[in-house]
Amino acid sequence: MSPEVQDIRDVFLSSINFSACRIELSNTPIVLLCGGKVRTKDHPDDPTPPFGSLRDAITRSLTTFEVFRPEEITSWHSDGVFKDLMSFERELASICSLVVIVLESEGALVELGAFSQLTELSEKIIAVCPSAHRTKTSFINFGILRYISAKKTSSVRSYPWETNNPESITDEVISDAIFDITEELSTLSKTQVLKTSQNSHLMTIICELVKMFIALREGEIFDYLTVIGFSTTKDELRGKLFLLKEFRLIKLQNYSDAEFYMRTEETYHKLRITLKDKNEKFDSLRIEVQCLDFYKNTPKHRNRSRAIGLAENVGAR
Repeated sequence: MSPEVQDIRDVFLSSINFSACRIELSNTPIVLLCGGKVRTKDHPDDPTPPFGSLRDAITRSLTTFEVFRPEEITSWHSDGVFKDLMSFERELASICSLVVIVLESEGALVELGAFSQLTELSEKIIAVCPSAHRTKTSFINFGILRYISAKKTSSVRSYPWETNNPESITDEVISDAIFDITEELSTLSKTQVLKTSQNSHLMTIICELVKMFIALREGEIFDYLTVIGFSTTKDELRGKLFLLKEFRLIKLQNYSDAEFYMRTEETYHKLRITLKDKNEKFDSLRIEVQCLDFYKNTPKHRNRSRAIGLAENVGAR
């Protein structure tokens, strides 16, 4: 019996100095936008409805950032992927570069309260409120808004409009809100030291693992995350993979009885890899070629190799 061939992926992971790696943020940031009602057409030929909220107005505007609303994913509760709405939205927020919460609904207040208690998310929140509310003595002003603005003054923004009267939303308010969001995005660090405690970094690492190793099973991704030092459960990983698929950052390819996750062409944050051997440089193409050769020449990876070939054929059409 011939000796088992060493897994090239294990060899590569053991050569990385993860404590020296950095996350490079994407040039096309995603903003999670929460708030009031967004009006949509029932039929494509219907007339465009008036704005239902400031969030609605921002959603319909042309921006340099991508706007994503939680309700765009309707199947988050299917198969028990997420236990509740807040768990779902917390994971959503970890994918996005900024969380903008327009305080024009009761649900938005709940979201602000929940997000502000999470250290990682509290650092990338913008709360948008009407000017009239900002000057009132209220539990909200002296509670949650004071709490988040104490950490970062730019976390609270106010503009003159009435939440119960969408017609009061002017073009000036819309453009100013978008300008301020864009400006806030520009202040974000372009690179970050990789931290295994950061949920957003875990999302990036999943994408990078799938990209480097071309096609991975769910269990393999879980094992690699553990090796790197990330702490997550299999149920939590399943939720993260679900969202990464919804954002079209990864895709599933089936072959025989196996399912493999693969990276798409969509842009996202990247990992700047530092190797333990300072005399060597990371070569992504070399890793890809070695993995393809390993899969092709190792019988137990036959289905994986077939899945990769199938995905390439589909993508070429």
